[in-house]
Amino acid sequence: MQRFCGIVFCIFCCSWILRGQGLLSSDFSLEGQQFSENCTSLKKLLGCGQLLVTGTPLRITAGSIAPENGVALGPAFVFDKDFTAWRMNMNADAVASINESWRAGVYFKFAKTPTTPVKVVILKRRPTTPLKSSPPAPAPEFNLYAQGISLNRLDFYGIGNETSRNNLAVFGMRQVIAGGNVLFPLGASGLAAYGELNGRSVSIFPGSGTASVPTIQQSSQSAPGLASQPGFLQAGEGLRFSRDFGSHFDLDYSGEFQEFVAPGDSTYSFRRLNLDFSHVIWLYGRSAATSSTNQYGPDGSKEALQTHSYVRNLSGSIDLNVRLTESFLPASHAVPFYFQPTLGGTDINGSLALPSYPDYRFRAPNLLLFHGAFEHSIWGPIGFAFTADYGRVAVTHGDLGFNHFLHSWGTGVTIRAGDFPEVFLLFAWGGHEGTHTIAYMSPALLGGGSRPSLF
Repeated sequence: MQRFCGIVFCIFCCSWILRGQGLLSSDFSLEGQQFSENCTSLKKLLGCGQLLVTGTPLRITAGSIAPENGVALGPAFVFDKDFTAWRMNMNADAVASINESWRAGVYFKFAKTPTTPVKVVILKRRPTTPLKSSPPAPAPEFNLYAQGISLNRLDFYGIGNETSRNNLAVFGMRQVIAGGNVLFPLGASGLAAYGELNGRSVSIFPGSGTASVPTIQQSSQSAPGLASQPGFLQAGEGLRFSRDFGSHFDLDYSGEFQEFVAPGDSTYSFRRLNLDFSHVIWLYGRSAATSSTNQYGPDGSKEALQTHSYVRNLSGSIDLNVRLTESFLPASHAVPFYFQPTLGGTDINGSLALPSYPDYRFRAPNLLLFHGAFEHSIWGPIGFAFTADYGRVAVTHGDLGFNHFLHSWGTGVTIRAGDFPEVFLLFAWGGHEGTHTIAYMSPALLGGGSRPSLF
C-alpha cells in the first residue's frame, strides 16, 4: 500500500510540474473555472459530480479492479497534445479498493492524424448538390505502458472442466507489466496487423482467505507455477479485421499468436493462439453509438468527454461472440496457473462469461466460449439485458471439442452512459451449481480496452 501511495503522489507531482512549465496552464485554469461554477452550491451537486469524473486534466476514476476485489477508486491525470502528424494521449492513474488491492500505471497512445484523400475535380458548371468528402484513411496506432497491479483475493478451484467447488482456495497476485503494442492498418479494407511486446513479472502470495476458505498454499492442491514465478518476455503478433456493414451490423475479428518465454525457468515457456469473432447487430442503427466506451474512462480525451451525454432515443443491440484459446507446449512444459484463462462470473480482465457460476470457477490452458447478449434501453440511463453462454475449458487443446459444454443464462438491468451499458445487475442461472447474482461494471471505466491483459 505504501507503493500505491507513492505512485499517487508522483501523479500529482508530475501534473503540477507540467503546469508550472506552462504546458497545462490553460487546462488547469479551465478546470478550476468549471469547479467554481458547478461546485459552489447544493443545487449544482449533479454537475459537480459529473465534473469530478470527467474533468481534465485531473479527475477521479472508479471501476471494478477485478472480481472479488471490489470497486477501486483513485485519481487520474489526462493530457492530450497534437503534433504535426500525430496525436498523443497520456494517462496516469492509481486506484485502490477496500480490500487494499490496487492498480497504478502510466499509458501513452500515439495515433497518426488521419488524412483525407484529395481529389482534383474540374467543374464546368456550379454543382446543385454539395460534394461528399471521402472518409479519412485508416491511421496507425502505437501504445506504450508501464503498469503494476496487486490483487488480494483470487479464487482457485483446480484445473480443468471437472473440478469441485469444495476445492476452493484463494491466492493473491502482484504483476508488473511494461511494454507496448502497435495496430497498423493494411489499406482501407478493415484489415490491420497487430504486434505487442511485454515484460511481465509475477509474484504469488497468500490471499485474504477466511477460516472456511484456505489459501492456495495451505490447500492440498498443486498448481504449475505456484512454487516459483519466473520473469516472462511475452511477444504477440496477429491480424484484426473490423468492418461496419451499413448502420446496422458491425463485425470485429482478431487472431493472435503469443509466445511466453521464461528465461529463468524454460519449463514454463509456452505458446498460445487467441481467436475472437465478435458481431454486433444494431436494432435502430448506429447513429447514436459512434464512439467506444473506452473514451469515457481514464484514457478518454477531453473532446470525447465534453460531447458526452445521455441518449434518449431508443437504442438496442444483439451481440454474438465466439472466443477460442489454445495453448501449445512440449510434454515437459506447463502453463502457469496464473496465466490460464477462466470461465465463470467474470475473469481477471473483467470479461463476463458463464455468469451463473462463481468468478474464476473453471481454469485451464484451453478455452472455448459462445456468448450471446441482448441489451435495450428502457428509460433514461436504464436498460434491460439478457445473456446466454455456452463454454468449456480443457487441460489439452486436443480435449477441447464440442462436448460437455457448460451453460448459463442471465437477465437484469443495465445502467447506461450515452448509448452504451456500463453497469450490469444480473440474475444468472443454469448449469448444475445453482444461481448467481452478479453486479458487473464495464472494464472500460478503468480503461480496460487499452490496458494489457493480465493473462
